Amino acid sequence: MTDEPARILVVDDDPASLDLVTTWLQSQGYSVSQAAEGNQAVTLGTEEKFDLVILDVHMPTYDGIEILRFLRKRYARRPVKVIALTGDSTESVRARMLSYGVDSYMTKPVELKALLDEVQRLLDQASAG
Repeated sequence: MTDEPARILVVDDDPASLDLVTTWLQSQGYSVSQAAEGNQAVTLGTEEKFDLVILDVHMPTYDGIEILRFLRKRYARRPVKVIALTGDSTESVRARMLSYGVDSYMTKPVELKALLDEVQRLLDQASAG
């Protein structure tokens, strides 16, 4: 096992949510990059390697589903873990995200300890598998 902290990409067009999640994860020892919109998420997803992505669903340019589809192609050989974190709690959105291969689905406002637990669970799962 490596001493390098897990690399996490947080994608959210809401600056307050983006900063809150980023600051919380950094305080827990993770290496965190931010993307405030879809184009930036796609660029970072292409240029850098991440262990986990926390992805808002509703954003301008590219929405979470389009970004998820891109990430699934980009990381086809070693799939990246993805948590959908959204204010949209409708079952149709949840079903669509799950059908495109999201690993976890959480709604805002999120309890930060629950988010941390889910991040750790998925990273443990990735390193075990």
